[in-house]
Amino acid sequence: PFQLASATPKMDDDMDYGFEYSDDDEDDTDVDVENAYYNAKASKEESEWSEALSGFESVVDMEGDAKGEWGFKALRNIVKINHRLGNSPESLAAYRRLLEYISGAVTRNYAEKVVNSVLDFVSVTPAGQLVQTTTTTPAPAAAAAASTPPVGTTIQDGGGSGSFLKSFYELTLEALKQPNAHNERLWFKTNLKLCELWFTQREFGRMARTLKELHKACRLEDGTEDHKKGTQLLEVFAVEIKMHTERKDHKKLKELYRRALTVKSAIPHPRIMGIIRECGGKMHMDERSWDMAATDFFEAFKSYDEAGERRRISCLKYLVLASMLMESKVDPFDAQEAKPYKHDPEIVAMTNLVEAYGQNDIAQFERVLRGRDGETILGDAFIRDYVEDLLRNVRTSVVLRLVQPYTSLTLAFLADELNVSVAAVEELVVDLILDGRLVGGELDQVTGVLSFKKAPIAVTAAGAGAADDPRAAAAAAAAFGAQLVVSFADSRFISWSPAVLFVGLLPSAPKK
Repeated sequence: PFQLASATPKMDDDMDYGFEYSDDDEDDTDVDVENAYYNAKASKEESEWSEALSGFESVVDMEGDAKGEWGFKALRNIVKINHRLGNSPESLAAYRRLLEYISGAVTRNYAEKVVNSVLDFVSVTPAGQLVQTTTTTPAPAAAAAASTPPVGTTIQDGGGSGSFLKSFYELTLEALKQPNAHNERLWFKTNLKLCELWFTQREFGRMARTLKELHKACRLEDGTEDHKKGTQLLEVFAVEIKMHTERKDHKKLKELYRRALTVKSAIPHPRIMGIIRECGGKMHMDERSWDMAATDFFEAFKSYDEAGERRRISCLKYLVLASMLMESKVDPFDAQEAKPYKHDPEIVAMTNLVEAYGQNDIAQFERVLRGRDGETILGDAFIRDYVEDLLRNVRTSVVLRLVQPYTSLTLAFLADELNVSVAAVEELVVDLILDGRLVGGELDQVTGVLSFKKAPIAVTAAGAGAADDPRAAAAAAAAFGAQLVVSFADSRFISWSPAVLFVGLLPSAPKK
């Protein structure tokens, strides 16, 4: 008879089925640490700062020497909370403990991400912010303005010395020298932040030394630029251009600006290109190259706009300024990118100025500068440096228009029309004569009289040249209802008056 095999296999005590059994005590510890972290985080979200700090400290203590992710996260929160409470020494001490984790307790990429976020936070967040907000609540507009500092601006600690930030950066660079902690990208970004600190403190010597190290990191062993690091190189150029713009080293600026624009193997952040283009525009403005400045400011505006930077408004104002100085007839707001900002309060002030400028209305131009719009316009130090150039352009246009019907007029008359001193008008008139813009003008500086030798006008009648037929020339003049001076080869003249019809200028002065 057949015997059926048992459906249940016989168990072998020595057989290994590949199952892994966890230590229940270890699991319980991990769960406790995780729960403690989220409890502390809940206290933080409810603005219970003391409870949050105690909770995060307990997370670090629970991990002990076995440093892990939860302790790393807890220390990050301790650094930020203490900084916002104005506890700078405690914040720095917690950061020093946090840096002990980057040697292997957490992954390199995660360490880089957290350290960068902490450095960014302490760079742009005022120390003691929570203490300030509990005593004074700023107006919404003021709060918005405070939250968007200019690109490259670093808000210092309460003392304003920057020693607090300097300590953060130096601790980071020192920690990166430890075994298993080397991270080239983190080293590079930290040094860039250190350069920004030197820039705000005008420590240009230290800044130059740090920039030298950054340039070295972007080169190959043979000393040539590493094309694979084009993006990093542009970041260095952006910071260096800012330094030389501040120092007004135009020779170096030109070199750096051209080198930056030749870097092709890079995909830079729009903010970086915005900085480069803005500084290039300012360089061109200083050289009085208004058209090139306008081009750079427009490119800077587009880059900042793409990056969502508030700096785009400033560059749009600079574009309007450059357009006025180059006496362009093209409205900058015709560009599709600029149209949405035409009604921005800061831009409206500039458009009011542009309107008066376009009409050569010196009185309205000065009223705009003296009024509320003027406070907005002159509040920008860069624009303020070029207001005199704008005024000079307007006054030049007014002078050229005023002198047209006269053979002579006094400087006092022009001074009254321009609402400036006679001395200022005299300087302007002399420059216009030397520049060849007041054709035939002569200034008697003793009597203060500007006179003109009106260029003789040659009238050509239909089918008869004026030099050949004086009667035809006279008939042509009479037809236009004007008396014109006409020069002929035989030195005969027709009488003339200041009311002149300009038909064609003779190529040379008349012979008497």
